Amino acid sequence: MYDVLIHSPFPQEAGQGNSVTAERMQLILRGAGIGAQIETVTYQGGDAKCLVALNAWRSAGVVAEFDRRHNDRQIVVLVTGSDINHPEMGDENSDTRVTMERADALVTLHDADLKALPESLQHKSICIYPSVSLPTGIKHREPLEDRMDVVMAGNLRAVKNPQLAVEVGALLPSDSPIFINSYGDASDQLATEMSHASAEVKHFNWCGKLDHATLIEKMVRAHLLLNTSTIEGGANAICEAVTMGLPVIASDIRGNVGMLGEDYLGLFPNGDAQAAVGLLQRCVTELSFYQELKKQVAQRAPLFDFATESSAWLDLIRSRLAQ
Repeated sequence: MYDVLIHSPFPQEAGQGNSVTAERMQLILRGAGIGAQIETVTYQGGDAKCLVALNAWRSAGVVAEFDRRHNDRQIVVLVTGSDINHPEMGDENSDTRVTMERADALVTLHDADLKALPESLQHKSICIYPSVSLPTGIKHREPLEDRMDVVMAGNLRAVKNPQLAVEVGALLPSDSPIFINSYGDASDQLATEMSHASAEVKHFNWCGKLDHATLIEKMVRAHLLLNTSTIEGGANAICEAVTMGLPVIASDIRGNVGMLGEDYLGLFPNGDAQAAVGLLQRCVTELSFYQELKKQVAQRAPLFDFATESSAWLDLIRSRLAQ
């Protein structure tokens, strides 16, 4: 019997969000001498004193089966952005809500999601910010001043709203020093759209997918990270940007606000391309504004520290195992 069974609803895949989370959690627990095993997709009968399920909605069946077999064991559910934003969140009888009621403890990845949980669940809920692993010594470097390179990082999907980034690029004056470079994979249709946009819009360029090390180097040398998502639980690229000291311009959705803070100055109304352009141009024309963004991300960086995350998870799991 394992101490902890970590369940991810997706197949284990390098770079995939749930896979990264599951592997990091296993590293934290094993490093403290707590036995931890990862299972994916379905419940395969793993016997453990405690189940940690990633995603309440997608792991509902797994949580129900584990509880049926071991109703005296502990269950911890990591509540994701897709849970909070799912229509089932408003239905107390839905699989998502029943899963969250079954859990002995709930964890969110930032305080905005924690505040969004129903009041009836708050007593057993905590926030643990995710950490990121960057190469030793990696810090944002002061870029060249003759142009402003803006990075978008992450595979392109509808909820990432890459079309807004294209619109932003099109709204920039022809002599603007701002250039948006988007790095990430895309489906055939979206790839065609982005390739066309790259050819037509001077200040936007879709560069395709890069390996992670090269992407990090692009971020280190850029002026800004741009996030235009319409729905997102908490982008890993924002965690990485904050950790290295790279300022962010982002839509004011809950996932971004939770990562960057309610008072962060680089947030624009969701879907408002003109407002995003205004923030980008302020970074060019007002050095004090750009430096304030750098100061704000530096203040948030400790939230994403590995030691901080490890301590919080170990406190939680040890308390569950002691039940």
